[in-house]
Formats: sequence, structure tokens, C-alpha cells
Amino acid sequence: MENKRDINIVISNIIKTGVFISSFFIITGIILSFINGAENILTTDRYTFSEMITGLFSLNYYSYLMFGIFLLILTPVLRILGLLYVYIMEKDSNFIRICILVLVILTISLFLGVTHG
Repeated sequence: MENKRDINIVISNIIKTGVFISSFFIITGIILSFINGAENILTTDRYTFSEMITGLFSLNYYSYLMFGIFLLILTPVLRILGLLYVYIMEKDSNFIRICILVLVILTISLFLGVTHG
């Protein structure tokens, strides 16, 4: 029982940390948009990962917003990966299969969402 509780605490910490870090980047992006002046309305133009990372170094507000959203999307994936690791250590084959299925569904939906447009 104690082991299950520790797992829940670790998974909870993964989620909290992901939300806090993504919130930091989103709030920083909002502050930068007020400081630097947001000339354009946010658009849904294609924005590559390398452009986003480069924009973080140049203090581009849009890059900070996009990176915060990226981290927020990544948080549940990290949670599933953490659970998968735990279930592999426990050798619980049913939950391993469920975690892999959820990861496949998340991956498919991510790629469909990226290519949609």
C-alpha cells in the first residue's frame, strides 16, 4: 500500500511540475508581449520547433507562449511514461499494455493535430 502511495505522489509531482513550468513560460510570454509590444495578432501559421527554441533566446513573446503550451501538452505524456516505467518495474503486463495503448493514441492524435490544417 505504501508503494502505491509513493507512485501517486511521484506522478502528482510530475503533473504539478509540468503545469508550473509551462505556466512560467506562458506568463513570461504575456509579460514580454506587453514589454516589447505585440505588433501582430497571434496566428495559426506554421511554427517549427527550431524557430520556437531560437525565439526563446531572442526573448520572442510568441516563442515563450508556444513553448509553454508545448510543455503543457507534454505533461500528460510524461505522466504516462512514468506510469509505464512503474508498471514495467512491477511486471504488471495488463497495465503495461494499457499504457502503451494510451501512448499510441496520444502519438497518433498529436501527429493528426500537427498535420491538420
